[in-house]
Amino acid sequence: MDLIEIRKQNLWWDTPGRINEDPKIKDFDSAKIKWAPRLKKYIFLDKNAVYSIRGPRQVGKTTLVKIMIRGLLEKNNPLNVMYFACDLLRDNIALNDLLTTYYEWVRNQNRERVHIFLDEISSVKDWQKSVKFFVDNYGNQNLTIVLTGSHTLDIKTSVERLPGRVGEKEHVQTHKILLPMKFAEYVQMKNPELYKQVQAFELDIAQKRTEQFLELISGTLPKSAHNLVRLLPEIDSIFEEYLITGGIMIAVNEYTEHKRINAQIYDIYIRQLIGDIARTNREEKTAKMILASILKKICSPVSWNSIRKENCIPSPPTVEQYANILQNMFVLNIFYKIEMDGTIKRASDKKIHILNPFIFHALQGWLINPAQDPFQSSMEFLSSAENKSKLIESVVGDHLNRAAHNIRPTDTFDASDYVFYLKTNKGYEVDYVFKSQDIFAGVDVTYQNELNSEDFRGLNKLGSGCMVSKKQLIQKGDIAIIPLSLFLLYI
Repeated sequence: MDLIEIRKQNLWWDTPGRINEDPKIKDFDSAKIKWAPRLKKYIFLDKNAVYSIRGPRQVGKTTLVKIMIRGLLEKNNPLNVMYFACDLLRDNIALNDLLTTYYEWVRNQNRERVHIFLDEISSVKDWQKSVKFFVDNYGNQNLTIVLTGSHTLDIKTSVERLPGRVGEKEHVQTHKILLPMKFAEYVQMKNPELYKQVQAFELDIAQKRTEQFLELISGTLPKSAHNLVRLLPEIDSIFEEYLITGGIMIAVNEYTEHKRINAQIYDIYIRQLIGDIARTNREEKTAKMILASILKKICSPVSWNSIRKENCIPSPPTVEQYANILQNMFVLNIFYKIEMDGTIKRASDKKIHILNPFIFHALQGWLINPAQDPFQSSMEFLSSAENKSKLIESVVGDHLNRAAHNIRPTDTFDASDYVFYLKTNKGYEVDYVFKSQDIFAGVDVTYQNELNSEDFRGLNKLGSGCMVSKKQLIQKGDIAIIPLSLFLLYI
């Protein structure tokens, strides 16, 4: 590849300040509300490592990369920082040419640390071959590589196969996931002064937050909850907005400025999702049918076979394959069934939730109400108490998955090994069961003004747990009852 082509994406080589002309940086700087992902502090750019940053479309991976580049330019030789958008590459041969051309050129000038950022690497077929070849030859020579992608289908497994597991020698975890902001981050971003009162109870410190979270789901209200409940009106108000924007910054800023979200923003996400599906060599039509069935069955256990029958799909394994691909694309969360004795029933019916409220609304507009403005469709959906409670259950499930990762932050983490749902033959149900080596706890979501004895049947059967309510904060025997928006602050 001609170095001139590479230079076009690296204008800071000539003048470091030109990074501020980058569209992503300009959008970030001009935004009324800014989010600096906590993930950034866990990417050590002074290590010999190959990092992968995975996450949904529109979550801000490219913006994060550009922010990291701007930080590097303040203290490093600009020639040693190279960015490339890989969707412009033909194939892995072109990728190999890109890497070799740049690296040989920069090494002829200095031996300082080189930083290479390859954005949307999954756009390049067989990219692994070129990256592996490059790392084989140069991986431990003062080199840091950051790869981004919008699914886990090849990035995670491919980076794991790199020789010597580059990064492990430096004792760093190299596989990173950038998700839309958690609700606690949303509160901090929207109302920093309010969040300072949350910080007073050390809920911004990972270890302290995890300790209180485990106490809560095990059935005991943390002391901090009795103090923080006074903030409930303000926190609830922020949560209402979270159910619309999902913490996706392009939607957050649009809603903050206009109190609505333009249809084009939903459309951008859908078009990118369609492109990702096509790159997996799967049919858009089949994916749409499966997603439409899932949207109609949110919160209800379903089987692959029932979705197959509804859509005349050839076989249940086909449905399962598509669902797993969509999960790897950060569209879905799949929760498997667990028994009272801890036995996991992966062949039984599953509960399938959409990862994020904004993604849910985008899919709803695309598949269920295509003729209607998607923002208006989302507001009508949320106006129904039943619909709203379903979306809330999805939010809780996604946050429990994140909590599990916080407790076991390994490169091989799989949320489906930790968070399940329970439904016995005798009719006992618990929306979520959190299972790890040290804990087996139930979390039920009953978002209504009044709770009755029937609502506690599942948790009573387990013996203890946490009931996520709408307003109530009370200790009821071995069951902690806590308002939804307050519960989410512990994750």
